[in-house]
Amino acid sequence: MSSQYIPDTKDALNEYFKLKSKFENEINVNKRKILNNSTLSKKEKRSIYLKLKPKCINCKKPSKKGTVFSIVYNPETEKLRAYRKFSVTCGDLANPCNLNIEIHLGDTEPLDKLINNIRDEIKTTKNKIIDDKNKLLFGLISTEKALENFDSNKSYISDLTSFYRLYMDDWYQLVENIDKKKELDDSLVLLYQNIDIIKDCIKKMNINDDSQFAVEAANIYVSILKPLLDKIRDLKYRENIVYHDEYDNTCKLIQRTYTDLDIGVSGFTSKVVKYDIGPYIRKKKTAPGPDDERSSTTDEPLERKEITIKIQEPGKPKPTGEIPRDEPIIGQGKDGIEWHLEEYKYLWSKLPPMLKSEFKLNIDWMKDFMYTCVNARQKEGINYNGCRITTPPNLIIPPKQTIVNDKKVVYDFGVSIYNTAFNKQGESLQKTYLTFYKEDTVTKVKNYNMLIDAINKLVENEVKFDGRFL
Repeated sequence: MSSQYIPDTKDALNEYFKLKSKFENEINVNKRKILNNSTLSKKEKRSIYLKLKPKCINCKKPSKKGTVFSIVYNPETEKLRAYRKFSVTCGDLANPCNLNIEIHLGDTEPLDKLINNIRDEIKTTKNKIIDDKNKLLFGLISTEKALENFDSNKSYISDLTSFYRLYMDDWYQLVENIDKKKELDDSLVLLYQNIDIIKDCIKKMNINDDSQFAVEAANIYVSILKPLLDKIRDLKYRENIVYHDEYDNTCKLIQRTYTDLDIGVSGFTSKVVKYDIGPYIRKKKTAPGPDDERSSTTDEPLERKEITIKIQEPGKPKPTGEIPRDEPIIGQGKDGIEWHLEEYKYLWSKLPPMLKSEFKLNIDWMKDFMYTCVNARQKEGINYNGCRITTPPNLIIPPKQTIVNDKKVVYDFGVSIYNTAFNKQGESLQKTYLTFYKEDTVTKVKNYNMLIDAINKLVENEVKFDGRFL
């Protein structure tokens, strides 16, 4: 049995709707087979349809309900805000498998709607102040009452304005993030520059009849262009889902600039209470056997891989706040490195062996990466998209250059794996990388952040590291 951390609310909801869609598609496929059978009469089709038993989407056992999907609304109480409970269980009530998903999702109000409501309320309150002034001028209200109303309305507007600024900050951060737009624009410029370089390589290949230019064009695509396209996609769309519709056997691409969860405001903390999937069946013995002391309930595995996910205790809040730095224990553990904190142990177990070997040669880099990655998961929550390799503290940028055999240029970044990954690239590709900087028009100081980001990606490919799966 394998286990991992419980998914966040967004991933659990995606799994809920994927299972529901798959379950309904299987039912529709079976219905269509019956309806399209021209050898059957309408009466026979109806009879076969009524006998049709859907299968559990998890254990594939047929039953009256197949799989039970439910959404229950729980109204607000004195102790708890209103929320919806999403649940999935096996439809075989007598002998169910362990499929058990339960998600509590609080009622949310769209952030843009909330901002507009506050803006309208501020405007209404200001109009009340103007109305009181007019009444005071015509003697329809006393000075004391006008001052009392003014103080009350002024305090109310001040409170509303504070909330308005807070929500507007969130809106700009999520939807109209200036830094994100700038990063997108820079990435698009870099994309078109590299497309031109690839076109130039193809022209040179045709003119010189040299296939090496094609190799360099392919390297530029794999090392720079493809990661850039992925980055641009993630910057433009918060959600990217490819949905396979089994009913008509088509694939649909769903892209959203932001999701409802991103811009939803709720007073309820959404959480995944249960998340148990996998083909284990709870088999209940009705009576004790001759060698049994008493009746018992056992889990009997089917011939499929168990993928049960370790869940968080219901009611126990997920820890928040910064996870402290952990000092590695050198010389212990199966890889020669052991950690004190569970988050660090889990992350270390997921790293590829080649990256671990490089970290052992650069302990400061290892500690920086581990601290950054475990806290990214902690801080970003449902927005977590994985980790990137952090930049080694001793990285030399721009790299030192040494000419070998009066011809070949060797680059030294001060970190062995960076040297290895960069020096194996073609000469044209190396020169392309070294143009990834911005120069201040006044001070002439060069900013090499684009180069650092590009070679970090190059090293990730070299050590076979994909932070999306951490």
